[in-house]
Amino acid sequence: MYWGLTVPAEELPPTILNMVVQEFDDAIPLLGVCAGHEDSRWRFRALSNDLIEWAMDWILPHDELDTISRTNAFRLMGKALSRIYKTADTELRGEIGELLLHIILRKFLNSQRAISRIYFKDAANDTVKGFDAAHIVEVPNADGSDGGLELWLGESKFFKNSSQAIGAVLDELELHLDTQYLRSEFAAISDKVEAGWKHADRVKALLRQEVSLDQVFERVVIPVFITFNSEVTGRHTRSNQAYIDDISAQMRQEWEAFRRRFEKRTMPREVKIHLILLPMATKKDLLDAFDERLKAWQLASMP
Repeated sequence: MYWGLTVPAEELPPTILNMVVQEFDDAIPLLGVCAGHEDSRWRFRALSNDLIEWAMDWILPHDELDTISRTNAFRLMGKALSRIYKTADTELRGEIGELLLHIILRKFLNSQRAISRIYFKDAANDTVKGFDAAHIVEVPNADGSDGGLELWLGESKFFKNSSQAIGAVLDELELHLDTQYLRSEFAAISDKVEAGWKHADRVKALLRQEVSLDQVFERVVIPVFITFNSEVTGRHTRSNQAYIDDISAQMRQEWEAFRRRFEKRTMPREVKIHLILLPMATKKDLLDAFDERLKAWQLASMP
């Protein structure tokens, strides 16, 4: 069964996502998660509610997250949700994928957000360039002592078709791993790291221009997050052992497809990839449910 979670010590919002597959002893580790089923349907409505609940953790600065209370929670939730898109043209928006990646990194891989790129958008409907997540993971030594930080720079593809998603993310990796692009991206990340955050100095020191990228990438992991419409998820009506067996097999097939295509590419530098997969019955169901909740919250929190 797959209902175990790896939960950080700090308090986090809940999520209905559960781990289905984990293959960490590989050159490209795999983490597969799923929302499961309820009342004979994939739990897209419950997952859309998760997205709303996690919005503050994804968007707000650390100092504001530390001040959330019963007196300001509604205002801060409205502030966070106002930073997400305000458009009727939602099909090509990537925010849901970025938010799902944030949830999975935080809940299953014990990460902490280094910066919130979406918080610094000039307008809600702007698209944010660069990596889709910038997190850190504290790595202990075998004896439990501090082994330093890993910088997790995420790429997210909220797609219907897994093959198209793999092609798109590999193209993006070739662009984002270019030396000049990375220097610009690291400067942008350093500028947005909050001064009062406990890891700020260590992250900024790692990303200094005088530090060789060869040295930096000894401490970098790139989680690649891909969603896809799954006939298996849509066909099953319960998250029983039969579903777990079928969806696990499909995830491993997608993992193998990604590894084959990644090996055929020549990336600008060596990278450590961590593949994360989320099968959906349909992307449209989740997109529509989230859009409905988001617009309702935005309307309710208007001054």
